[in-house]
Amino acid sequence: MMQSKRMMNQLLLLACAGIFLGSTVADEELSMTLDEVVDLIQPFGEGCDPVPAKENIVEMVQNKEDAKRESKCFRHCLLEQFELMPEGQLQFNEDKTVEMMNMMFPDNEEDSRRITKACNDRLKAEQDKCEAAHGISMCMLKEMRASGLKIPEIKE
Repeated sequence: MMQSKRMMNQLLLLACAGIFLGSTVADEELSMTLDEVVDLIQPFGEGCDPVPAKENIVEMVQNKEDAKRESKCFRHCLLEQFELMPEGQLQFNEDKTVEMMNMMFPDNEEDSRRITKACNDRLKAEQDKCEAAHGISMCMLKEMRASGLKIPEIKE
């Protein structure tokens, strides 16, 4: 029972990480391929309009800087579903984002809050929800790496 609860928590964490940044959290017990991450995230796309094609999910997971609009909108849809970017907002919810980041990077709340605020501020003039979601996510990914937070790559 304890093992299955731990695995469920890891899967939830992976789903959140994938939705948030398109990355996975490395774990000695749990290592996922690109296809596995896409399969994990794909059901969340059923609630999006339009439902994303697999190529859009792949682009989001791979953090393509020059992603297609559909991929950027898929990221927005997922962020909205997880209330990281609430409906009608063009910024990340700082408290919820920091809480999710703390699951991936315990003991880094100060960095998480600084990164979230800086990236929200950097893109505050963006008026397109898909561009805002993608731009803030890409900014946060760069800032997290610059701050020494390890963002593992997904195996192909």
